[in-house]
Amino acid sequence: MPTVVETLRAAGLYHDTGRIEEQMLISVLPNGEKREHKMSEINYADIKIFADELDIALRIQNPLVQELFAKNAQGLANLVRVVNVETASGFKGTVGSGRQLDAIMLRAEQFQDPGAGATTPRTSWIRAGIVVGNITFIQSTADTGAELAMATTEGLAILGFVNPAAALCVDAVQLGYLAQLYNIQNCDFELSNPFIGDAIVELKQPFYIFPQETGLVNVRYYRAGQDELRPIGIWVKMASNLRTLATS
Repeated sequence: MPTVVETLRAAGLYHDTGRIEEQMLISVLPNGEKREHKMSEINYADIKIFADELDIALRIQNPLVQELFAKNAQGLANLVRVVNVETASGFKGTVGSGRQLDAIMLRAEQFQDPGAGATTPRTSWIRAGIVVGNITFIQSTADTGAELAMATTEGLAILGFVNPAAALCVDAVQLGYLAQLYNIQNCDFELSNPFIGDAIVELKQPFYIFPQETGLVNVRYYRAGQDELRPIGIWVKMASNLRTLATS
């Protein structure tokens, strides 16, 4: 199974010295429209730090989660470079400070609790008392049902979802990006990875929310129960915004 380091080395992005020149990244909106993002010039050493630290963080993860990050390593490195356009201080990871960048795995309290009203962070991915229906799973931290907005110096990536619930009740997700909805994707958690223990579903297309952009995730609960759905991904932020445990 390849690692993040191996994937980036194969792509020619894993070196100790030198710099990557500024480039443009093109993404496609749900309506087919193309959108350009500038990727900053950056030291190869910064991408190396990103890869090394991400592989360390992934060592305790399910092998399928490790594979998911490795498969999308180049896209994640591109996200770092897009965020770095505004910070212009590079990616220094754990020892970063000020405007230098770091990345953190997604956790529950970073997101709004969709059942508790505005400005209430989640206390857990576990959500009891599920009833049949549609719900906005990831949304703005200030307004229920609105898209989550990225600041000028941060970016979010979601690669898939894991659901360790004993009785699964989610069967579909729908992504929204810049006020446009993507097609629905079936989850089929009950069919996925039955011999590994965790039900893991990969998004057909990685979901990136770049700086100053918005996005959301809707899910379909097809039966009542207790849900434990959680996203697999990272949040790239300035080091100065990763120094407070409760809000980072």
